[in-house]
Amino acid sequence: MERSWWWKAIGHLLLIVVAAVYLVPTLIGEERLPGWYNKYVKAKLQLGLDLQGGIHLVYEVEVDKAVSDKTDRLAADIEERLLRDKKLPRVEVSREGRDEIAVRCVSAKDLGQIDRTFLAEFRSNLDEVGRDAATNTLRLRLNPKYVEEVGEYAIRQAVETIRGRIDEFGVAEPTILRKGGDIVVELPGLTRRHFDRVKRQIGRTAQLEFKMVDDESDFLARAGEKLPADGPIKVRTETYDGKSHGAVTYSYLESRDKRALRQFLDQLKLPKDREILLGEEFAKDEKGNRLPDKIWNTYFVKRRTELTGEYISDAQVMWEDRTGRPEVSLTFDRTGAEVFERLSGDNIGRRMAIVLDNSINSAPVLESRIGGGRARITLGGLRSPQELQEEANDLAAVLRTGALPAPLRKTFESQVGPTLGSDTIKRGAAAFAIGAGAIVLFMLYYYRLAGCFADIALLINMLFVLALMAGFHATLTLPGIAGLVLTLGMSIDANVLINERIREEMRLGKTARAAVEAGYARAFWSIFDSQLTTAIAGIVLLQYGSGPIRGFAVTMLIGIATSIFTGVYVTRLLFDLYVVKARPKIISVGLPRTV
Repeated sequence: MERSWWWKAIGHLLLIVVAAVYLVPTLIGEERLPGWYNKYVKAKLQLGLDLQGGIHLVYEVEVDKAVSDKTDRLAADIEERLLRDKKLPRVEVSREGRDEIAVRCVSAKDLGQIDRTFLAEFRSNLDEVGRDAATNTLRLRLNPKYVEEVGEYAIRQAVETIRGRIDEFGVAEPTILRKGGDIVVELPGLTRRHFDRVKRQIGRTAQLEFKMVDDESDFLARAGEKLPADGPIKVRTETYDGKSHGAVTYSYLESRDKRALRQFLDQLKLPKDREILLGEEFAKDEKGNRLPDKIWNTYFVKRRTELTGEYISDAQVMWEDRTGRPEVSLTFDRTGAEVFERLSGDNIGRRMAIVLDNSINSAPVLESRIGGGRARITLGGLRSPQELQEEANDLAAVLRTGALPAPLRKTFESQVGPTLGSDTIKRGAAAFAIGAGAIVLFMLYYYRLAGCFADIALLINMLFVLALMAGFHATLTLPGIAGLVLTLGMSIDANVLINERIREEMRLGKTARAAVEAGYARAFWSIFDSQLTTAIAGIVLLQYGSGPIRGFAVTMLIGIATSIFTGVYVTRLLFDLYVVKARPKIISVGLPRTV
């Protein structure tokens, strides 16, 4: 008994020391501790959104855009296969609506070559809607199961992308959860200085697309004929060397008033396979010198996306030698490099538009086949070098973490100020102190020596709970403080059951040691059953709750584990020490009762 008791005492003491070591950075602060301590002990209890202030955001994923983008990529794959395998050079494949693909052939013979064998490769994703013999058109549609899978992937990938972007900023203990079709983001401790930047990065789609510019069309030139000569929108023409295509002269619209330009473009009836995108540039005078004003130019591009940012393996900030301005260098993976090389080789002498978030970043002329899987995005605008570098760093960060599979729409936003959080901490601490004090006094008054043992176990229990939360980098919220108060009650409840069982055993005439052993043996399963039912409720809250509710569940579950340990094993160790050393005939386990 003596030897086993000493081993138990040493083990309990080591646990207390380790818990205290893990809790020191939270209580004292990392800045006041030596460097070697912070090197080995990095645990710290984080405060939640409601305690230290921060931002609460809710986003909705625009799943329809993800489905339409997937349909575009399938249409491109089908057209490439038809051109390569079936040798149908004049076939036209385009998306219609959200999830339908139209394959138009020049003859019924060509349409007949698109047989079931060819479509078998796409059968798991597409259903054949029908064939129109009059127009030689085959219509396909994404099947409902695949549409559901695309939507599910879009939401799941959006959560991971947002998490990666927030991690790039080093926000401490962010909460990012999916709730149905929504994404809940909580950023505790985020200052107003960084809030706008982080929020901008979260919602930035960062969809990088490469599309071909249709400079051979006169659509914009004809559209410009409808414009008044003295209006805010002007028609411009430029010429570039199209290599084997000869000199290429194209028309575009230019305006300093983006809203007026957009309103005019919205009135135009575009071909189904074409779209007009805008690009922001510097204005120039008649001699070609750059002016400090911004203008918006139009680009008449093919609607199909030839290459997307999903094939990017790396993005780094570089500096352009001639201008000294930052740019983002892109590196494609193997598949992306092959597509980019083929795309550039097939379109030498044409302009390729680099589209970022549906806005033209640049549209260089492809002068040769580009191998190596590299491209670059230039940055401009009337901003300071520091602002340009910050934008380049942010853009590289979001491209590294991946483009959002679909745009996000913010549906809710709230901000908790640090002052409100400080008041909450004070009130929560006061409630905790009052509750703990009342329990300690009650146990001392009612159970005397046994109550003293229970109070010691209670203090150790709180130490273990906070240390475990710090060790797991858990976040303490206001409901978490409520969970701590609940833990006090659960811990004491175990000792109440044990003390009452010991009292009953002593009434039966047992010795002090026998009463203690029987009391703990018979009370254990009652304690275990009660804590198990509470733990089940906590697991449900942890699984389906969000934010503060999860904080409450985490605190409660940790408290259940520590309450069983301290309420049963720590107090048992104290009882054993008292029984072995003092050898009492009667144990003080409460006020006398009249029967």
